Amino acid sequence: MGAVSAAVTLMGVGSVVAKAAAIEGPILAFHRVWVAAVLYVGLFVAFGGRVTLESLRVATPGGLFFGLEVAFFFSSIQLTTVANATMLIALQPVVVLLFFSRRFGEVVRPIELMLSAVALTGVGLVVFGSTDSPSWSLAGDLLGIGGLVTWTLYFVYSKQARTSLGAFEYQGLSLIISSLVMLPVALLFSGSLDVGEGKWWWIPAMVAIPGTGHVLMNWAHPRVPLSLVSEMTLFSPVVSVALAALVLEGETVNGLQIAGMAVVLGALAVLVRPKKRNSPTNTHEPVAESTTGEAG
Repeated sequence: MGAVSAAVTLMGVGSVVAKAAAIEGPILAFHRVWVAAVLYVGLFVAFGGRVTLESLRVATPGGLFFGLEVAFFFSSIQLTTVANATMLIALQPVVVLLFFSRRFGEVVRPIELMLSAVALTGVGLVVFGSTDSPSWSLAGDLLGIGGLVTWTLYFVYSKQARTSLGAFEYQGLSLIISSLVMLPVALLFSGSLDVGEGKWWWIPAMVAIPGTGHVLMNWAHPRVPLSLVSEMTLFSPVVSVALAALVLEGETVNGLQIAGMAVVLGALAVLVRPKKRNSPTNTHEPVAESTTGEAG
């Protein structure tokens, strides 16, 4: 329980760190993934692992979509409120339920459709309540939707890849692919790979803070019931929003948004219970061990 609590907290803090870094989303995403790739692949090889063309092929779809998701999320959180960016990503279980359940051999029940509608309504309240905030941006919200779509696709392809690759192996190899994807994306949309003077330290901070959270979550998976892990990770956006309101300028939260977040988290908490074997959650960074991931 302690490891899961620490993991959820660190992943929630990671979203605020991404916002505070004030680095263009594609640039931050590129450096975030290549540094993590060097770290994880280095550890994988050091402990006797071997990188093969076949394993890279299997990891490619997940790595592609994770790289794009990180770029979308980091760009979104720079342009809109932390509340909007994190709550949009939190809808991943709803998207998987509505569009990919049949692929996983699951039947969608009417109660699950109702809970999905309730969660979507809650996100609507969060977004509508933020339109007067100085940190709100429609463009940022649209990028957040892009992050939601690509994060969902990452989950789907990761589930397939994990049938033949180990969790740590997949994590490292998918990050190699993410790095290759994000290099041209960062150059195309930002025109540079320079994070800015005095900002390089944010990169290891992004690897260390949310990255450590996901390492702890992977460690906890075989030791803590999956349903409990799923429910606890739903509170990561709450950590993000509360911390952002305390330390970031312009990140105010009003009563309507608080009500909307409560609706979303309540609906998702009920929704993940019957789908506990396949349910994803809302965090930011690649973790191929069942449900947990990070958007950053």
